[in-house]
Amino acid sequence: MSSCVGVPFPSANIDPYNERRLSISVIVPSRPQDPHLKRCLGALRPALPSGSEVIVVGDGWTPDSPNAEGEILSLRVLSHPKAGPAACRDFGARQAMHEWLCFVDSDVLVHRDAFTRSTAILEESGDDGLVGSYDDDPEDQGTVSRFRNLLHHYHHQRNAGTTGVFWGAFGIVRRAAYLDVGGFDPDYTDASVEDIELGYRLAEKGYRIALRPEVQVTHLKRWTLDGMVRTDVMLRAKPWTILLHRHRNRFSGTLNTAARERFSATLSVSGLSSLLFSMTGILPAYTTAACFFVFILVQWEFYAFISKRAKPVFLPAFFLLHQVYFLSAVCGWLLARYEILNEKR
Repeated sequence: MSSCVGVPFPSANIDPYNERRLSISVIVPSRPQDPHLKRCLGALRPALPSGSEVIVVGDGWTPDSPNAEGEILSLRVLSHPKAGPAACRDFGARQAMHEWLCFVDSDVLVHRDAFTRSTAILEESGDDGLVGSYDDDPEDQGTVSRFRNLLHHYHHQRNAGTTGVFWGAFGIVRRAAYLDVGGFDPDYTDASVEDIELGYRLAEKGYRIALRPEVQVTHLKRWTLDGMVRTDVMLRAKPWTILLHRHRNRFSGTLNTAARERFSATLSVSGLSSLLFSMTGILPAYTTAACFFVFILVQWEFYAFISKRAKPVFLPAFFLLHQVYFLSAVCGWLLARYEILNEKR
């Protein structure tokens, strides 16, 4: 059983340029006692075009409604039985009134110009949607958080125009296209690759969703090392590998699955293996140095990119986290391959 509370949504400093832009339904899934929801909504207020609506869907709870003041935008607060962000996004999308759906995670702050840029791009391109990017300045300045954010920012910035993608943190799609492919798959009960899977189905139906990295949001999430490993093994690499297998690897080779990334994962495994063998005297120590030297050469563009955005003192830690990232991806890939082989028996 779901419930809905409709309240006015205050807006401030509406951009006149935005007045003639497309009206949008923004869907924000929210977990119980969400620490970032109010700030997320606060960032949406001055950014949204007039006539838009915001739909907040509580995953197993009913979020508090903000007080109304100033100019009015429509805000609806819904509750949905606990089922994960995919089901909540889909539930909110099916209540939406407008032609365009924008999915926004509750732990991001949209930039003031995000919707102005988005609607201008969509009007000019005629595409069926777009996805944006995290900016290069996350709120949490811890080493793990900065590494994860810059890694994501780097991949999105260097892959501008990539199609066959979708991103739940900030992704816009025509409502008709979304409904045509069946929406988010509620079988994904955790925040995983449900947005990637939706992007694959949209692309297979001929809808064009393009990566537009100039449309940016600020990430508020605090990453920890154990959370990063769990996410990369169980919620990213494993389900993504299974997803690519089911789609006959049609979408392999874009973003994090590009050939350079796969080769880097091989080098990380080789580097760790040679390190262990060199510690037992089986291999000379220089083999480990050689593996990591080649790794840095392959990933030189990434390290040049982050060196302009982080102090040099962070670079050794970022290198180690980069190894953990690739090793976690290999572990997830192995688990997926084992599951795929068992399915064939």
